[in-house]
Formats: sequence, C-alpha cells, structure tokens
Amino acid sequence: MNTVFRHLTVALSVTALAAACDSGRHPTAAPELSAARQTRTAAKAAGPTVLRLADWAPPLTTYDTTFYAVQGRPSSHALYFRQQPWELVPVKYMQLDIPSGAEFVDADGNVVPRGTIVPITVHADSGIVSFEFGPHGSRFSTRKPALLSVWWLYADLQSLFASGLKIWYQADSTQPWGALDTQVDLAGGYLVASIYHFSNYAVAW
Repeated sequence: MNTVFRHLTVALSVTALAAACDSGRHPTAAPELSAARQTRTAAKAAGPTVLRLADWAPPLTTYDTTFYAVQGRPSSHALYFRQQPWELVPVKYMQLDIPSGAEFVDADGNVVPRGTIVPITVHADSGIVSFEFGPHGSRFSTRKPALLSVWWLYADLQSLFASGLKIWYQADSTQPWGALDTQVDLAGGYLVASIYHFSNYAVAW
C-alpha cells in the first residue's frame, strides 16, 4: 500500500511540474542585487566613499605646489579655487595650519633643528577631495600636530549629509584608510582634523 502511494505521489508531482512548464510558469531565481547596491557594496569593501568635486566646480589655481614652513614658527598655507567673476575673493579649498610649537620629524625620526626651512609638497586630486603630502616618512611630533581644514563648497554631496563627513588618512597607497577625529563646521562649510604624517588624506563618508 505504501509503495503504491509513493508511486502515485511521484506521478502527481511530475504531472504538476509538466503542467507548470507548459503554462509558461518557471521557478524564479533569487533576485540579484541592484546595480546601485552592488556599487555601494563594492565601495564599502574597497574603503570610504570619497567626496567628489562637482562637475561645475572651477579648477584650482594649482594642483601641485610646495609650502615652505620654518621649524618653530607658526604658519598657514592654503589652496584656492580659481576666482570666479561673481566672487569678491577666491574660495579657499584646503588650509594647513602649523602652530609655533609644532615639531617636524624627519624620516629617520630626528627632530629638525629650530629655524630650519621645511618644504612640504602637496598634490591635490582634480576629481576627488584628496591630497597627498610629502615628503613621505616625515611627520609632526604628537605633542603639537598641524591642523588640516577642507571646504566642501564646490563638492558634490550626492544628497548626503555633510555632518557625516570625516577626514581620512592613509599612510601610503598599500595601506588601508582610517578615519580621523574630525570637527565639522556646518555653518562655515568645512572640516578640521589634526594630522601627524606627510601622507595621503581625503574627505569621505
């Protein structure tokens, strides 16, 4: 009796499956991730989502330059967007503030003598809000770091909130990115973070 019942059950299942195929109904596969979700997933795996400059942003006055600081003296250095006809002054993009107590340390770990002129090379990316400071391997003493400020007036926030932005740090292109403790000034439209290394920096979520 059980054998007959099993045969009957199998026969009915085969008949139902055949009818479903004949009617054009097929088992549906699990839905694939949307293209947007795939992009977000890949970006998350690769690192932070770096803020991009808007398509309508004016070019910078320079993308590669050298700032000259003096050990033991306060100084401020900046990059600007090219001034537009309707602007009274050029818009600031990035500023590096070095306090008087900041100590430059060379790649060998030696504090540079007071009064020494220290060249700081800067490369700004033309598409994303990212900067490369050199010379690599040099740094500021942890007792008195430099301050990096970045403005997002000409950036594309992609309908996201500026309050979620941070300045990120990467020792070199082979190392992972890490978020820095960042102050967000929503009224002034800029971010500020203490930096210690002549390395790669970016503004990202």
